[in-house]
Amino acid sequence: MEEIANPKLYLERMSKPLQEKLKIARFIPQDTRSILDVGCADGTVTLALADMYPTISFVGIDLDEEFVKKAQECVGERKNVKFECGFLRERLVNPERFDVALFCSVLHEFFSYGEGISTVVKALADAHEILNPQGTLIIRDMILYDYAGKSQLWVKEMKEKVKAKAEIAPLLADFENIFGVMNSVKQLNHFLLKYMYDDNWEREGKENYVPVSFEEYDQIFRLLGMSVLFQRSSTIPYLKNKWKDDFGFSDGELESFRSTGIIVARK
Repeated sequence: MEEIANPKLYLERMSKPLQEKLKIARFIPQDTRSILDVGCADGTVTLALADMYPTISFVGIDLDEEFVKKAQECVGERKNVKFECGFLRERLVNPERFDVALFCSVLHEFFSYGEGISTVVKALADAHEILNPQGTLIIRDMILYDYAGKSQLWVKEMKEKVKAKAEIAPLLADFENIFGVMNSVKQLNHFLLKYMYDDNWEREGKENYVPVSFEEYDQIFRLLGMSVLFQRSSTIPYLKNKWKDDFGFSDGELESFRSTGIIVARK
C-alpha cells in the first residue's frame, strides 16, 4: 500500500464525516450479536458503534499496525470491542463467525492497492464465508452507477470551471494523465471527490475512488448467492456546498453527482 504522507491528518479527515458514516447503523439487524469491521483504521467508527450498541460484540481489523495500536489505546473500559492487525483472509481459520461484516470507506482501497476487481471479489467472498447463516454485509463507499461513465457534452462546461481555478488545474492535468480525458459524470465526480487532498496528492491522486459500480456489486452478490436488500447513492451536504463554493456550480449542475453509496446484502 502507498505510504500515507501525513497519517495524523489522514485519520482526522477519515473521522470528520463520522455522523454521516454512522448512518450505516440503521442497517444493523435488531438481533445482531457480533460485527466485524474490516479496514477499521484507528477504530473511530467501530468505537462509536460499540458505544451505540453495548450488547453487540465488535472486532475491528486493519493492516496498519500504527492505526490498530491507536484503536487499542482508545478501547478504555469498553468490554464489547477489540482490534487486531491482519488480513481478512487470515481470520478464516478462526472458528469465530459474525452476524454482520462491515466495509466502511475501504473497498476502493482494496481495489487500488490490491489486484483490482479480483481483490474486491475475494474480500467479499471471504466476508461471505465469515458470516453466520442469514448474516448481513454492509458496504459504505464511493459508488456510482454505470451510466455515470457515459460521455456527456455538458460535462465539458463544468470541467472548464474547474480548470479556471489556477491552483486546481495542475491536479486536474495529473488526474487526466492517470484516468483519461474527463468527459463523463463519473470522471468529473471522481475528481471532485479528491482534489481537496492536495497535501497527500502523491497517494490520493493515483487511488481509484470509484472503481466498482453498483451493477458490478450486484453481479458479485449474485455469484455469492446473496440477496441485495438495499442500495442507495447520495451526496454529503458538506461536499455539495464545497463544490458550489469552490467552482460556482449550480444545484442543477450537481444533480447527477454523488459522494456516497450504501449497499446491504443478506447471506
